[in-house]
Amino acid sequence: MRHLSNKLKKQTTTYYLFTLCFAFFLLTSLISCHGKKIIQNKLMNIENIENKTFTLDFKGNIYDMENVDKFFFTTFPHDDPTKGDVVYDRRKWINNNMIKLIQNDGLYLYIKQRDGDSKFDSVRLTSKPFYNINDNTKGLLFIFKGKLPSNKGIWPAWWLNGSRQDQWLYRDNGRIATNTDLDAYSGIGHFYDSPSPVNSTDWPGAGEIDIIETINGDNLIHNTLHTCPNMCDARWNNDASIINCANAKPGGDPNSGCSGTPFYSINAEGTFACIWKKNSILYYYWGPDDKVRVNGGPLSLNPDPVQWKDHFKNEVQMIDSSMECKSDLHQEWQCKKCADANGCKFKNMKMIFNITLCGIWAGVQFDNTAQATQHCQDYIVNEGKSKINDQFLKIEYISVKKL
Repeated sequence: MRHLSNKLKKQTTTYYLFTLCFAFFLLTSLISCHGKKIIQNKLMNIENIENKTFTLDFKGNIYDMENVDKFFFTTFPHDDPTKGDVVYDRRKWINNNMIKLIQNDGLYLYIKQRDGDSKFDSVRLTSKPFYNINDNTKGLLFIFKGKLPSNKGIWPAWWLNGSRQDQWLYRDNGRIATNTDLDAYSGIGHFYDSPSPVNSTDWPGAGEIDIIETINGDNLIHNTLHTCPNMCDARWNNDASIINCANAKPGGDPNSGCSGTPFYSINAEGTFACIWKKNSILYYYWGPDDKVRVNGGPLSLNPDPVQWKDHFKNEVQMIDSSMECKSDLHQEWQCKKCADANGCKFKNMKMIFNITLCGIWAGVQFDNTAQATQHCQDYIVNEGKSKINDQFLKIEYISVKKL
């Protein structure tokens, strides 16, 4: 009987252990279905930072800010190059919680009023990796799903900017910079004389690709290129006309850029994609309720642009320009920075998200008067303050993939 009793106890213990292990398996399975914790173990260095692909799926996975900091700088310790009424420098922010990560939802970049100040605290994210089209990388696919802030005076953007400067490429200290390194630039110089890992003073010598820009709450998305006059000409959407991508305006903007056809976004929200190849760039858009995670969709494991014809918006064919920088049409600084930029080559492009206010576009286009910029600045600190305060740019998904 004692032998049978001990045997029964062992069977009972084994049963309970099995039940406990099975319950633990079910619990971890449910957690992984809801969203799995992603740990980035592979270190980046200056040898592998170029064309570094990555995906941050804030809706489908669980991250912490270390995951964000691995791929993005979250401060910009300079004044706004577009002359907007914002503060991007985290050391000068007077508001807390400017960046918020909500699990299984998204990364939120806020814009917040500064009490007693005419400017707003805002966020400018810059990718640590930089990107080039070359023999090993024939094409790159950039995908963003999220929501943009929308109101009079607001100018959000998702774009790529390049540079050939040592600070941009981390050659000055032999390692990838950190946010703490950027803090050392705080309060020193101006954007046009202070090159850093997030700020290029040789613009537009390496080019700029604007994937998303919208102003003043109209929710129209603009796709634009900015280059030196002697870099790129462009043909948009197989149009017969060819336009220079500096597109200087006599007596006006010396680099207004070349653009495709603006398109409407639903509540400034949805999924946006850009395919960059050597001689062309294609732009796509899906509405916020479109199924983007299905097989072949932009957020799937195997995105297939062949299936995206219904979501195509613009295509630009890029051509080497024969234009020269002219003193009667272009600025002296422009010609100086463009002296060595012959050929339509975008170089060392970093991805940027930012929200600015007014500035050289949203301000100038605020209304149809000669005082439009001043009217914009008056609006954001008076009638528009409560409408702008606490608006945000939400990143639900961001990725860079090779094609």
